[in-house]
Amino acid sequence: MLFQGCASLFFHPDKEVYRTPDFYSLAYDDVSFSSKDGTVLNAWYIHTNKEKPQGLLFVAHGNGQNLSAHFTSWVWLVMQGYDVFIFDYRGYGKSEGESSIKGSVEDTTAALAYVEEHYETQYFVCGQSLGGTMVLNALNGRDNRRVKAAIIDSTFVGFADIANDKMSKIWLGWPFQWVPYLSLSGEYDAKDKLDINLPILFLHGSADKTISPNASWQLYDLSNQPREFWLLKGAEHIQVLDNKNIQKDFVQFLRSHSAYFNPNYSSMKIYE
Repeated sequence: MLFQGCASLFFHPDKEVYRTPDFYSLAYDDVSFSSKDGTVLNAWYIHTNKEKPQGLLFVAHGNGQNLSAHFTSWVWLVMQGYDVFIFDYRGYGKSEGESSIKGSVEDTTAALAYVEEHYETQYFVCGQSLGGTMVLNALNGRDNRRVKAAIIDSTFVGFADIANDKMSKIWLGWPFQWVPYLSLSGEYDAKDKLDINLPILFLHGSADKTISPNASWQLYDLSNQPREFWLLKGAEHIQVLDNKNIQKDFVQFLRSHSAYFNPNYSSMKIYE
């Protein structure tokens, strides 16, 4: 049961439709594409209501619910003039199949390929929580010339590490904290997938009780330059971009990211 339970920590999908872009009077394309093994996946391409889009953000969401819940976190950016592409891993929402680590990595890879096949623009890639690990795996060893930069928001270092951390918080799990390191392969750990030949912006909240901000610090420390880390004091899990001041800086980052990064650039900002 413990070995089986480790994998189940990472995926909490559902099929409920929480909201659609129609609620915000936003146009969107409801699209389908296939993963490597033929599993049919669902995605939304949400169009800004501005006359001319400022750019495109690709989003790999976290481990709970589905895209109809997660896209709402990006409505503010759509209102700023950006299109957003967000997809569901297998087992989530209208996507077929059952959740798995390997399958979700392949789904993210397929989603990136779909974007590059159907849209000519360069784009940014954002992975939130579990999605950060999926994004780093998908970008690793790939031709990323179409990608401007990667944003990794509140992501853990490795699967066994986060499983062990969760077990350590429950007294019944204390004697079994060694189990994740035997039952979970390190093949897809984020800490080993940072050589992506792209600028990386790490985001984390200092009050995150789901994934410690130390995880982002470790990933930042292990990553190649150029890189930047934004830490927001008092913010909880994937709440950094809810902050209005950070939203302003984030839009500025998207608009002029090349000015932020030179090959040797490395910086950390702490927001109050």
